[in-house]
Amino acid sequence: MKYKYLILLLLSIIVIDGYAKKLPRKIVRDSLPVMTERCKILLKAAYMEGTLLGETDTIPGWEGYPVKLYEYYTGTDVRINAPKKGKVYMLNPSPEKLAMWILTTSWEAKGNVDYENTKKIYDRIHHQSGAQFPVSGVVYEAMYREGEYYPYLFKDGVTVYLKDSTYFARDEHPNEEMLDFYLRMQYSDLTERTGTWARICSTNREMYTAAGGTVDVGTSQKKKQIWLQVVRDLYKKAWKSDKNELMIAWAKSAL
Repeated sequence: MKYKYLILLLLSIIVIDGYAKKLPRKIVRDSLPVMTERCKILLKAAYMEGTLLGETDTIPGWEGYPVKLYEYYTGTDVRINAPKKGKVYMLNPSPEKLAMWILTTSWEAKGNVDYENTKKIYDRIHHQSGAQFPVSGVVYEAMYREGEYYPYLFKDGVTVYLKDSTYFARDEHPNEEMLDFYLRMQYSDLTERTGTWARICSTNREMYTAAGGTVDVGTSQKKKQIWLQVVRDLYKKAWKSDKNELMIAWAKSAL
């Protein structure tokens, strides 16, 4: 089964790459510095980059990648009248890497790097993730009520759910033991059902498939956990490339 998955993933990458259109050097020379400056502003707002606790390249599945561990605090939560503490492993891009991903995404999806298209990509990343890619840990979001910070668990850039609910704080305020457990969650600790959206551009399974992905990751209605592995491997590939295939998949669907 393991080898079957690897073969399917390789075929998926090859198929998606088949749409590639090389970004002209002149565009890189003219547009990259400007976009990099914009991405610096975006990344400065990465709220989970609180206190850097360390860096490691030995996390299972992420060997060789400079994953950073952060401790951070939310604003004052209206229910407990105090901040909530979070811990998360992240692999966030540099401003220049993010800028190049945005330019190549626009180029491969639309054949240009017009302001309208690059702004839509930039804004999507800004509002959906702030360009933060959580490898593992807790991500607090006040999505439904201002000042009410709910702890979402993430692994490989996707929201996940625990099989054993006793490891999830009923008062939505995880203790230190829980926070540390979230950092080392394994696939076996998770339900088959996962979240829909993949960081950093909130790409879903249907977008991935429509862009040429061949691994059976399910759908937004019938979710399969293998989506985590696909997102992880495509993000690792993007880390060593000028393009991010998951961003391109979103852009081909949304622009």
